[in-house]
Amino acid sequence: MQSPLQKLLIIKHSKVAYMADFAVYALLIGLMTSSLIIFPVRMSALSIVVYIILGGFSWTLMEYILHRWVLHQWPPFCEWHHEHHRQPKALICTATLVSLSAIALTVYLPLYWAASAEVATCFTLGLLIGYLAYAVTHHAIHHWPNSRVAWLNNRRAIHCLHHASPHHSFGVTSTVWDMVLGTRLTSPAVKGLENSARV
Repeated sequence: MQSPLQKLLIIKHSKVAYMADFAVYALLIGLMTSSLIIFPVRMSALSIVVYIILGGFSWTLMEYILHRWVLHQWPPFCEWHHEHHRQPKALICTATLVSLSAIALTVYLPLYWAASAEVATCFTLGLLIGYLAYAVTHHAIHHWPNSRVAWLNNRRAIHCLHHASPHHSFGVTSTVWDMVLGTRLTSPAVKGLENSARV
């Protein structure tokens, strides 16, 4: 029998629990956006947009760090992530309560205390948009094989290479940090892996 902690940290979900993750984040993004429109904000419109963009861009770095170092090197996370590599079509993701708690504790609350509720809300909103974009992109890569969107097909090809060579191509929504940190596969390496990679 699983302990409550084991149940909380489960990574393979039912279809309902897996899809609920998308719904919860979309709802939260809608609520945060509405709060910025409805309630008085002590920031200029430009500042709001800048903090949202900074939050979204910071997600790309968080995505890279989490994927490269946490999911591929730190037990027990690496063992859980190995299940995704072993079963790429399985409904595997971090439990919504865990991811939301981590974002609240490491992003929203520190910004709330260090700056203001407005800054925390705007930056976290951008980060949540980035997270949802990542979740949708990753799902589409593994579950929507016939896309007409060139960008998504490019992301799928790069992610296929990651599954074939797990020490490269950690960015799911962006290649910027793979380029900056030298983990993007170069052309000769890509040619050898393209035929063997499957997601």
